[in-house]
Amino acid sequence: MTSSTTKASAPADEVLDAGGRLVLPPERCALEAGSRATNEQALVMLDSLLRRGLVSPEALMGRFELMSHWPFVQHLHLMVRMADARAESVGESRGRYLFWSHGLPAPQLQYAVHDTGGQLVATSDWGWPEHGLLGEFDGRVKYGRLLRPGQEAGAVVFAEKQREDRAREASGMGMVRLVWSDFDRPTLTVARVRRGLRLSG
Repeated sequence: MTSSTTKASAPADEVLDAGGRLVLPPERCALEAGSRATNEQALVMLDSLLRRGLVSPEALMGRFELMSHWPFVQHLHLMVRMADARAESVGESRGRYLFWSHGLPAPQLQYAVHDTGGQLVATSDWGWPEHGLLGEFDGRVKYGRLLRPGQEAGAVVFAEKQREDRAREASGMGMVRLVWSDFDRPTLTVARVRRGLRLSG
């Protein structure tokens, strides 16, 4: 690659110094990586970018508009618009993509459930209040994060079950839980979510 080509692809004012290493802006890197990935993979990266506070939604959109004519980038236009900092894990992002790609209603993210006294009971990964359904993604990392020193895994699972029961009782809503293997059988998973949403078809 010639020096002139290098300058054209990475202008000097875009090159940043991060602890002595020369890097490019995170939003550009995420879009370049996403350009050669699937839409689902791109959404995971873009959600993470926003969640980590590395860029604002406005800056991400601005960067996409600058790069939209680049090869392989155009397919990201919907993923850039969908990207949301409130998706707190890969599983939550993959769930969002699954719902969108199969025509299910978009959930509210980090849906807060309060009791009749206004006390926060739980925060659910996804919420469809108009359909009476809450949703959670369960991964091993989630339970490992909740585990306190000396605490048994069974105690964490039991506490999570109690939290779910309180959320359902306070909201009067149902609950659907997804795990990693559910993404390997999207047709069955979508049908299960659809039943929970009380949707026909």
